[in-house]
This record gives sequence, structure tokens and C-alpha cells, in this order.
Amino acid sequence: MIIRMDIQLMYSLLFSLPALIVFLLLLFFSKHYNCSKLSKKQQLPKSYPLFGCLFSLIKNRHRAILWTCELFQKSSSSTSITLKGPFGKTCILTISPSNIKHILKTRFNIYQKDSTMQFAFSDLLGDGLLLVDGENWKAQRQILSHIFHADTFRYLVKSATMKELDSRLIPLFALAAINKTTLDLQDIFHRLTFDILCQVGFGHDPEYLLPSLPETQLIDSFETAIRISMTRFIYPSFLWRSKKLLNIGSEKNLKCAVKVLQEYVKKRIADLMMREGGSGGFLDRFVKYSNGLVHDDNDDYNKFVIDTGINLILAGDDTVFSALTWLFWFISSHPEVEKEIVKEIEETNGDLNAMVYTHASICESMRLYPPVHMEAKQATEDDVLPDGTKVKKGTSIIVHILAMGRSSELWGSDCQDFRTERWLVKVPNTGNWKFIAKDPFTYPVFQAGPRTCLGKEIAFMQIKLVVACVLKRFRLVPADGFTPIFNSSLTSKMKTGFPVQILERRH
Repeated sequence: MIIRMDIQLMYSLLFSLPALIVFLLLLFFSKHYNCSKLSKKQQLPKSYPLFGCLFSLIKNRHRAILWTCELFQKSSSSTSITLKGPFGKTCILTISPSNIKHILKTRFNIYQKDSTMQFAFSDLLGDGLLLVDGENWKAQRQILSHIFHADTFRYLVKSATMKELDSRLIPLFALAAINKTTLDLQDIFHRLTFDILCQVGFGHDPEYLLPSLPETQLIDSFETAIRISMTRFIYPSFLWRSKKLLNIGSEKNLKCAVKVLQEYVKKRIADLMMREGGSGGFLDRFVKYSNGLVHDDNDDYNKFVIDTGINLILAGDDTVFSALTWLFWFISSHPEVEKEIVKEIEETNGDLNAMVYTHASICESMRLYPPVHMEAKQATEDDVLPDGTKVKKGTSIIVHILAMGRSSELWGSDCQDFRTERWLVKVPNTGNWKFIAKDPFTYPVFQAGPRTCLGKEIAFMQIKLVVACVLKRFRLVPADGFTPIFNSSLTSKMKTGFPVQILERRH
């Protein structure tokens, strides 16, 4: 489970105009004039007085994450890029490890969660860990640290994962192999991780991975809430504020989706109150560690617990199934990697700690497609980054994790290639692999500094369990001609799913 949150696009951070007429004017100019030409000197999109580079941002709004990644690639010597928005608003993107250490650790206290992101996601995530800063964050972090570092909780996650694999995923794959059915692996993994999360988090099994592949109301509600919350970045705030006030359109849909999630968590709280001895799951432990009891007349505390539960869904579901989806794409498209992983599974007999090559493959997959591809901060006072970039109070700072993983300066000339061995060295006289971890500020996939992901080790455990159980018995073959299209959602997803054929492995 990966505990973390980011903002969708730097485009959205810059694109907050005060009036619809200005938006329409900009859209008109962007469609009728070629304004995306890069300056040869700076390798940045051309900036215009008053409007900045907003024309280029609008033109690339559907691929803003990859587009900004390309800006770094075209400016290979740049460690930071400053994009100018309308009316002097700026956003700084950085891929410098020293800058990132400065932001996430050295001067952690002055770089807080971006206020635009907090506001846009407040209806969904409330006052949960992923949005808050300061004393509120410290208090929640301490409680969650007790939970995630407890051996009994990790055992609960492992048991629930194994049960879901043995009783649902493996039989589903076996049936698909017999019937030669094509499955959307991204959808299957989403159902898998959501079932596990609800069992571990709330003591409830939604049974989304049953053979019938039932409708996924909770998943759909969550995806709807994420999508609409993200659109709040794209359009002038008065538009969605008006719709929210009138309870119409997308804001009405957001309210309905959030209500479904809140009612679900509220029901789980009620079940917890009626259950003697508790379930030992996340919600149960959170209530105990927070030294509070859920009461009918304690609305503030109840909301606090509900917010935490919804934050858990984002942290422990969206990120893990994203990591699994991209990992299996790389494995299926690199036969030599698959062969080495299968060999390791057999030799280690499923000992997760001994699955060094698999561990390296997971890291390499997340280097190219990190589950959360950006982290947005906002400076609360003037500052200067280690590379000399000046930061004014209120400036948005983007740690561009996706661009970092594709930087030739950080990862070499083959940075675009999937190569597991970049994380490994051979142990002399043994032929065994040894894993070499990277500096967390060069590889901030799990964040770094005080907000380092609490669920990092649990995430690796879950992913390895899936890999070991699946590849020991099956080969997953992508549909003919399939090439994944990166979907710039809140997490890294495949735009059209991941169609695969399931084949029994011949020994």
C-alpha cells in the first residue's frame, strides 16, 4: 500500500482564470495560432505577455505529463523548468535530486501541499493524511506508522492477499486459459487490489473478483470522484463553484459519488461498533490508536475516520494495481526477464525476501511508470533551490517523478529501456544477484524525507505475491498488436486497458 498523493497536471496549476470569457479567448487563439514552438535557446514553450505559455499548455492539455517530460528531454542540461502562466503566475518543475532533497527534507516545513490540489480534492479526501500538513499531518502520520509497522498487520495483509489469489485470481485465470478468453488485466488487477484493501481496511469483502466479474459500484464511484475532482483544475473555479452551489452537472455527480464512498465507510464503522473484539483490520486499529471511540453524537470524529478510510482507498488500491499493470506489461514484452523471474520463483520456492531479481524488476517498472507520476508542493516563503532557481512565496513546485525516471543524466543513455540489471550486481564466486538500492531523492517513487511512503514494504510484498502466484503457473500474452497508451490520470494507467490471453505454463 502506497501512502502518498500528488496533483494531476502543472497545466492545471497555471490554468485558473477568473472568467469564462478569458478562457474562451485563450482557447480560440490556441486553435488558430501555432504557439507551441519551442525556443531554441531555452527549449521552453514560447511565452507571451499576460498569457505566458498558456497557449502551449492548452494545446497539450490531454498529454501534459508526457509533454512536460519531453521538455526536460529536449533540455538535457536543465534540472528545473519554470513555466509562466497567465497574469504572472508561475510553476517550477524539477528533476534535480539535490532540489528534491531540499524540498522534501532539508526545508520540508516551508514546502507544503499545493493549495489548489487541497481545495480541489477537499470534498473527496477531506482532512485525511494525503491532503493535510503541519500538526494535523504529524498526528495522523504517527497513528498510521503504528499500524503499518506492526507485524500482525503485515501478516493480515499477506493472508488476505494469498486468500484472494488462491480462491479467485488463479481459478479465474485457469478458466480463462481453458476457454481462451481475453481478459482486461488492468481491470482484473483493480478488482483484485480493491477486494484485498476492503478486507484488510474495513473487514468487508466486496467480492469484485468473482468469476462473474460483477459491477463495481465502489470502484466506479471512486474513479468518478477522482476524475471530477481533477477537472476542477482545468476550468475557472467559478464554473464548478456555481455548479456545486446549484447541485447540477459534474458537481452533482461528484457529490453522489463521494456519498457512496462515505456511506460505505460509515457502514463499516457501524459494523465495527457491533463487533466484539474488533477485526484487527486497518479501521479497527486506527480507532484504537487514535484513542477515540466512534459515537453517534461525535460528528467531527466520525468524519475524521471516514476521511481516513477514503484516503486509504486511494493510497492502497489505485497505486498498487497501477504498479502491477505496468510490471506485467514489461514482463510480458521482455521474455528474458520473464524467464529469469520464473527461474527465481522456482529456486526460492516463493521466499519473497529471496526474490531479488523480481524486486529489481518492480523497481525498474516503477522507474518508467511510477504509480504517482508527480508530487506538487507550494512554497510558504521565498527560497532558492540548490541549482540556483529562485522560488517566490506561493509558487507551485512540481517534483516530476516520471521525467526523473527518463533522465539520461540520472539513468544513462539507455534510460528509456526497461533493464532490470541496472538495479543489480553479481555476487563474486556465487553467481547470485545482489540488489543495489538507489538514493530516494533520485528515485522518489515512494516519496522521500518525512513523508516517505509508510506502505512501501507492504506494497512490494503484495506485488511479489501476485508475481510469484501468477507466473509460476501462467503466461500472460498481450493481445496481438497491443501497445499501451499512457493515461495521465491521477495515477499511471493504460488508457484502453490491457487485453491479455492467459496460457498455462508448460514445465
